[in-house]
Amino acid sequence: MKETIQQVKSFITFDFPIDKNYISARFASTHLLHQKDFPQWSTKATQQKLIANYWFSDVFKHFATMVCVPALLISFFYARLDPSYLFVAFLVGVISFPVLLIFHYWPGFYSDFLPKLETIKETYERKRIDQLEKCRKAQLSNFALTLFFYVLVKTNRMDSLKCNDYSANLLMKLYGVDPGSMKKNLELILGTGKRKNMTDRKNTEIRNRFSETYDYLDQLEFAAGIEKLKELEAKFFS
Repeated sequence: MKETIQQVKSFITFDFPIDKNYISARFASTHLLHQKDFPQWSTKATQQKLIANYWFSDVFKHFATMVCVPALLISFFYARLDPSYLFVAFLVGVISFPVLLIFHYWPGFYSDFLPKLETIKETYERKRIDQLEKCRKAQLSNFALTLFFYVLVKTNRMDSLKCNDYSANLLMKLYGVDPGSMKKNLELILGTGKRKNMTDRKNTEIRNRFSETYDYLDQLEFAAGIEKLKELEAKFFS
C-alpha cells in the first residue's frame, strides 16, 4: 500500500521519469530490445529514444492525467448547463501547458533527467568494455590458439596446416583473429628462419605461450596433445 501511494505521489510530482533507477532500467531494456533487430545499435541511439520518450510519453501522460482529463470530466458534467465549460476546459489546457513546460518539464529535463541519462549511458558503455576486456583476458593468446590448432592437426595426423594465406584464413574463421597475425604465428611454428633472430624477450614471451597452452591441454586432459606440444617445443628451442 505504501509503495502504491509513493508511486502515485511520484507520478503527480513528476519525479518518476527522472528517477535514476527508472532511467537505468529503461535504458537497458530499450537498448537490448533494439539490438535484437540492429546488432550495431549504439548507446547514443538509445539515449535519443529515452529523450523522445520523456517528451512524447512521460510529459504527455502527466499533462493529460493532471490537467486534460480532469478538465474534460468537469466540462462533460457541466456542459449541459453551460456549453461554455468546454471552452473553459480548452483554455485551462492552453494556459497550463506553457506554465508546466517552463517551470517544471524543461527544468527537470535539463537539470536532472539529461545529466542522469548521460551518466547512465557512460556507465553502461564502461560495463560493456569491462566485460569485453574480462573475456579477452580469459581467452588464450593468439599464439597459444595457433599452438592448440597445431596440436589438433598433428594428433589427428592431418597435413593441412601450412605457412600460407589459406591456413591463416582458416584460423581467422575459427578464432576471429586477423589473418596477418595468424600467418606470423604459423611462420614461427612451422618455419625456422625467423626463430634465429628472436630476442631474449621474444623467447621468454613464446615460452610463456607454450606454458599457457600446456595448462589448457592439461585441463582438457589431452595427453596426446601435450606430447605433440612437447615435440614442437623441443624443435622450437633447439
